[in-house]
Amino acid sequence: MTISVSRSWRRGALVFLLVAASLTSGTVVDRADAAPRWRAELLQLTNDDRADRDRKALELDEQLSRYARRHSRAMAEEGELWHSANLADKLKGVEWTMGGENIGVGSSLSKLQKAFMASKLHRRNILQKGFDHVAIGVVESDGNLWVTVIFYG
Repeated sequence: MTISVSRSWRRGALVFLLVAASLTSGTVVDRADAAPRWRAELLQLTNDDRADRDRKALELDEQLSRYARRHSRAMAEEGELWHSANLADKLKGVEWTMGGENIGVGSSLSKLQKAFMASKLHRRNILQKGFDHVAIGVVESDGNLWVTVIFYG
């Protein structure tokens, strides 16, 4: 019974991300004052999930987070989710051997984090032992938060 509820919840979370992306397009509110708070909140949620599974905390890359925020803003303006075209180009100038990216849209960061953790591929990025840095970009559009999370190590 727990397995079917869990699978059903995961499917629902993924459907939520996709439906929310297709239904939301509108005015992007670029709240520069809120961006650091949202970034800190999502970093804390991510590092809490890592700590619960004996993973080291990720260090925030502020410079790459500026790109992540621009990417989130572009997705919000288009009302569509898409991954960075060439993540390797975005990681130039930092020491890395592996990288990954999670993107999503939702009504709150805690709900997005739960949806990420319910998705095998997103969860793998969050918990990857080889990752030690993260960049986070969050923008608001019509009450939804659009996020880009880039992992590397």
